[in-house]
Amino acid sequence: MGRHYKSKESFINGLLKLALLAVLSFALLFLFCRLYPEKFSPSVVSRVESISAMADRLGSKAASLFRGHKDDQKVISGTKPQDEKEVPPLKSEDVTAEEEASPEETLDKRPVLAIVVDDGGNSLDMAKKIASFDLPLTWAILPYTKYAGQTAAVADEAGIPYLLHLPMQAEIDKDSKEYLVGEGMDRNRIRDVTVKALNSLPSPIGINNHRGSLATSKWDIMVPIIDVLKERKLLFLDSRTSGKSVAYEAAKAAGIMALRNRGFLDGTPDKDSIKARFDQVVKTTLQRGDMIVICHFRPATLLFLETLNKEYAKLPVRLVTLPEMPEILKENEGGEEQ
Repeated sequence: MGRHYKSKESFINGLLKLALLAVLSFALLFLFCRLYPEKFSPSVVSRVESISAMADRLGSKAASLFRGHKDDQKVISGTKPQDEKEVPPLKSEDVTAEEEASPEETLDKRPVLAIVVDDGGNSLDMAKKIASFDLPLTWAILPYTKYAGQTAAVADEAGIPYLLHLPMQAEIDKDSKEYLVGEGMDRNRIRDVTVKALNSLPSPIGINNHRGSLATSKWDIMVPIIDVLKERKLLFLDSRTSGKSVAYEAAKAAGIMALRNRGFLDGTPDKDSIKARFDQVVKTTLQRGDMIVICHFRPATLLFLETLNKEYAKLPVRLVTLPEMPEILKENEGGEEQ
């Protein structure tokens, strides 16, 4: 077998040499005819050109046959050309994907749920514990409480957005010490109280009401508060402690970012009850497309949030912070109106 292969190789090599010699000869003749045309008749020059072109094609064909012959050597079983080198296997970083996923394919299109944790400022230890979670949350901090400033500092350090949780008069309040904003205050006083409370915290993103079933039902009380927020380009979250609240409508009318609470997670201070309530909230969020709910800095709620922190990535809804909601609501074309 090896001898037969060698004789075939010698024949092809000889054929190739003859073809190349013919090409070279006719090329020289063609060149000579071009340099000294007066020594040859036009018919001879024309024939030399035709033969030269034919010889060129023959040389190209012979060369391609020779290349094919060389390629054949690489697939012969049991043989390996000496000059052929081992090709290392490709690494993942050496491979460039022909098509990358479009931005639309990488977006998280799950319905969105924002959790607001109210009544911050009374327990620094609890604030630090919740701040250690990866869970996307928004806090609401009561002004003038023992740890209000420190709680805000913890939130800022952890990158957690927070609201001023402004105490407002409830229907059952008779003592003005229970609230900062209430009935009987004129417009200027409401503005001053609101500005002072906002300034007591380093960087609130807006306001939500603490209690306030009476105050939030009065346009004349809400408008001065909303005016301050508009001047500072802050948002308002209506905690919805009363079905008679006009706070959300007042904020919408002023053209500021207006959001509203859809329910409370920890009305019953028990971890299992909170979990059951949360499961129902998730179902409602899947139906609505977006939702905001409120819970509180309480021991049972802390235990629930600690568990949720380990599992939230697997939820059928996406947890977000309040500052993320505006763009999402725009994309949903006013989903918050539902």
